[in-house]
Amino acid sequence: MKIFDPHIHCYSRTTDDYQKMGAAGVRVVVEPSFWLGSDRQYAESYFDYFKHILTFEPTRAKQFGNIEHFSCIGMNPKEANNLEIAHEVIDGMGEYLEHERCLALGEIGFDLITDAEEEIMVRQLQMAKELDLLVMVHTPHTQKRKGTYKTCEILEQVGINKDKVILDHNNQDTMDIAVDYGAWSAMTIYPTKVLVDGALELLGKYGTDRMMINTAADWGPADPLNIANTALAMRKAGYSDEEIEKLVWDNPFNYYKQSGKLNLEKQQEVHSN
Repeated sequence: MKIFDPHIHCYSRTTDDYQKMGAAGVRVVVEPSFWLGSDRQYAESYFDYFKHILTFEPTRAKQFGNIEHFSCIGMNPKEANNLEIAHEVIDGMGEYLEHERCLALGEIGFDLITDAEEEIMVRQLQMAKELDLLVMVHTPHTQKRKGTYKTCEILEQVGINKDKVILDHNNQDTMDIAVDYGAWSAMTIYPTKVLVDGALELLGKYGTDRMMINTAADWGPADPLNIANTALAMRKAGYSDEEIEKLVWDNPFNYYKQSGKLNLEKQQEVHSN
């Protein structure tokens, strides 16, 4: 079964991970912009990072896993409280958002639910609306239910097309909010987020319509094979192959193809030439 991981941080992964992912059926990945473990001190550091995930990682993914790699570009919420740098980064994001490997703006949202984070999130949502971009929104790790409610209120106020929004990192505390909001809902199979058994419980309650799962594999105790692990658990639980494929391939593919850049046949031709 082919797998589309709609949220993984390959910058932090090894070539061995790419090989294992490819062997497990991962065919496409999307890498949202994220915090690198320490706060960056210059806007140019972000721009170098954007260039890396848009140019070097696709080559590495193809070479070691035969995987198509795309990215989302955005000013992440964990570093948004440095307003001077955050606005400078947003000022310079245009050329990276236009890149053929950039499918969406993200990940953005709340971390500590501060006024500065809200200011940076709103500015980027307005940019996404003006440029008709897809947007990946991160629900916060702390005060998660409060932050998710507030995030949905802001999305409503800005007037983003819900078909173009992923509300990500949901769990048992927030999935009802995300589903009620009506955008695409996603959960991360990760030790500190949702375990495989928890994912099956949520899928049993909310179904697979407009639903995605991802690994968000990064520097922490993440497993880049957790979509495959969840698919196996679903099969054991009696889900049909069609329903599993809908979750692990059709939904992320149909979401990201709205970008107009997810042409896998064209990407295969580029790599073969």
